[in-house]
Amino acid sequence: MKFGVVTHAVGHHMSFEKTLGAIKELGFDFILLLTSRGAEHVSAEGRSESPFPNVLDSDPEHVRKAMRNAGLEIGALHFSGDIDINTDAGIEPTIAGLKEYAAYALALECKYLTHPAPSCGMSKIPTAEKRNEIKRLAICMNAVAETFVEGGLKIGVDIHYTAWVEGLDDCRLLLDSMPCENAGIILNIGHMTTAEGYGWLLVDEYPSRIPVVGWKDHTLAKDRPQPMWSIELGTGHSPFELYIKAFKRNPARRVHLINCENVPDEERIVALQRSREYLTNLWDAVE
Repeated sequence: MKFGVVTHAVGHHMSFEKTLGAIKELGFDFILLLTSRGAEHVSAEGRSESPFPNVLDSDPEHVRKAMRNAGLEIGALHFSGDIDINTDAGIEPTIAGLKEYAAYALALECKYLTHPAPSCGMSKIPTAEKRNEIKRLAICMNAVAETFVEGGLKIGVDIHYTAWVEGLDDCRLLLDSMPCENAGIILNIGHMTTAEGYGWLLVDEYPSRIPVVGWKDHTLAKDRPQPMWSIELGTGHSPFELYIKAFKRNPARRVHLINCENVPDEERIVALQRSREYLTNLWDAVE
């Protein structure tokens, strides 16, 4: 099993070029490319001072050059922009923004587009109270997936603590509301842990709708600095064995990404090294 990494896992302080270099030096082969619409674009030399470059204003060939120079591949491209599902008026602008990124992802020869789930500010809101927002998100995602289905693009929303899509029933409603099989979720394990959701059940229920997996370990310790606290894999409370068993029961082509967010910059490299080693060994050991 190969695991990639989210670009901000190595920190937010380096240039794009140095970020990619650090990731390759760690031994990873592919990334989730985080971007920012307001940042510096990627130059003809494949460089940008921002770790999260403005790719939409960059020639796709320049971004591909940066990847080739680093010896990396883009496993998935992450959307930067507004996801407005508060009212029906936000649907068309959201679809337009996502389509722009989807087209760019394919220009990069990348088949996976991810995007955030907007926050509703609270955790464990009953799904029935979020039904309208989740349905609007489903309309947006399904429209994008259908438009680019011939290109093989898959789109996934990053389920998240305190987001409109947080728990199991939120995910079920979203997935059941999207007819296109190329629309799915990022199964963000750490956020499922914080939300106390049994995310591995979704792998059995919707095996073809999980194009991207986020391997994060969150702690549920009472003395954690904040409710959502992402640490080195294997040191928190995420039941990775249950997820691995579910994925092995339901093999499919997926992008698997590692991240450790709340780790000091000076410890990130060793934490990522240990995290990948831990997860690789665990994957091989679990039957």
